[in-house]
Amino acid sequence: MISAFKRQDNWTLIGLFITLLLMIALFSWQSEFFFTTRNFINIGQAISIRGLIAIGLTVVMIAGGLDLSMAAVAAVAGMVTASLITLEVNSVLVGVLGVAAAGVLGAFNALLIVKFRINPIIATLGTLLFYRGLAFVSTGGDNIVIGVNAWSELGRGSWLGAPITVWLFLAVVVLGMCFMRFTVAGNHLYAVGGNSEACRNVGIRVDRLRGWTYVAQACLAGLAGLMLTSQSGTALPSALNGAELDIIAAVLLGGIALSGGRGGLLGTLLGLLIIGVVQNGLILLQVQIYWQSVVRGAILIIAVTLDSLRRGGGYR
Repeated sequence: MISAFKRQDNWTLIGLFITLLLMIALFSWQSEFFFTTRNFINIGQAISIRGLIAIGLTVVMIAGGLDLSMAAVAAVAGMVTASLITLEVNSVLVGVLGVAAAGVLGAFNALLIVKFRINPIIATLGTLLFYRGLAFVSTGGDNIVIGVNAWSELGRGSWLGAPITVWLFLAVVVLGMCFMRFTVAGNHLYAVGGNSEACRNVGIRVDRLRGWTYVAQACLAGLAGLMLTSQSGTALPSALNGAELDIIAAVLLGGIALSGGRGGLLGTLLGLLIIGVVQNGLILLQVQIYWQSVVRGAILIIAVTLDSLRRGGGYR
């Protein structure tokens, strides 16, 4: 039962890799500034923060769930972190409490979905609005400027020529891959997404597993919020507003099924890189912002269409 759901389609990965190479070739031809080390570092830094959230969303969706509140959770975590920094709380404790606050929000999502059996789309659409509202209410809509502080190195520092945010993102990707492939819990998540009733019949604690995916997703979103705040030196209640669509598009483009039970983090990474390359290339080519929105929407439509085709059907 488990092995039937845990493999990602190799043809999907090959197609994504070829698409990525074609996008790189196209923008390298169109702009002399694209194929440079500095620009590739910029692309990596641009996708690393959203990528952390995408990793968590990948695990949630593999288990058959969905989370629309992820960007709002990151914004709340950033506001909590910045508030604690202004109160001169110990820097280590600041990080722990910021991520923990996000984890509490994830636990609330899990409560609504797992215990009260609310559809994940409806539940997290409601908490998206609720959490985003909390971020604004906490300061009356004002930003919190923290400037340079003990956490600044996380968002602005570099190691071996690459930003620390990129290294942290890659480390989480590798750890996530190992968890999903080599642990019992990771294998069970694929099985739960593929057939939750069968999993219940063989004694797998479906609700507990799904609940923890929402907590883990929120903690990664909290870490992303901390990284974004340290990078900009300012916490914004509107941080990552609208990023949900790009993140979902990357995950679906990477081969994750909306119905659960299929896909992997490597596909999500390739999906993130494709979207990051496209967005970076459009900026270098000075494409007008509303045309960039058209392209982002087209990518989301393509991603959902591919998911429907992979499942051999669609809306009935």
